[in-house]
Amino acid sequence: MSTPSRLKGPLILLLSLVLLCAGVAVLVGVFGLLVKLLGLG
Repeated sequence: MSTPSRLKGPLILLLSLVLLCAGVAVLVGVFGLLVKLLGLG
């Protein structure tokens, strides 16, 4: 039961977009934590 090649493109695009958003969220969270720890915020 493999996905049709017609759907594979948008699926990979959506997955990479979700991963990108998750990565950005993690980076922003870590940066905010660092700022708090350093007492700049």
